[in-house]
Amino acid sequence: MKHVFFLFTLVFGIFFFGKAQDTTRLTRTPYKLKVAIEKNAAYEEDIKATPYVFDSNNVQLYPGETVFVETEVDNGIIKSMKAVKENANPAKTIIISFSQTAKKGVHQMMMLKVTNPFTQTLVYNAKFMPLKGSKFLETDVLPVQAGISGFETWQEIITAIVLNGWRFEAK
Repeated sequence: MKHVFFLFTLVFGIFFFGKAQDTTRLTRTPYKLKVAIEKNAAYEEDIKATPYVFDSNNVQLYPGETVFVETEVDNGIIKSMKAVKENANPAKTIIISFSQTAKKGVHQMMMLKVTNPFTQTLVYNAKFMPLKGSKFLETDVLPVQAGISGFETWQEIITAIVLNGWRFEAK
């Protein structure tokens, strides 16, 4: 009887605790990225199934992507972030989109949009990979005021952007 109880407890514990912690990360579906350069010329890259948000709250996006990033805030500090399929919790979900504007196949500009759902100003850092670059370069971005969207634009052709250092502006 002891063995049956032990076995039941073990199986129940694995089932219960295995379901209680969701360790999966939302990852992008693999696709071919195509970024306009000039008429009849484009940059192409095969994007693999990688996460949008990494353990250190780094968010990586490619042109044409939008992600919902649900956050956990404790005492005014962003503790964790995870990409989610839909905006089920708008009060704690940052919406980030990164896009390219092109006219007739000719690059015009890159644009980052960050929507801040919080009652405090949201601050973050950004790095981007230029078309002809081999490493990410830091760039200046402005804080996003409470409850609105902030926009950043670049004339450079950017193939990926990483956002990190998420925090609230000190009062």
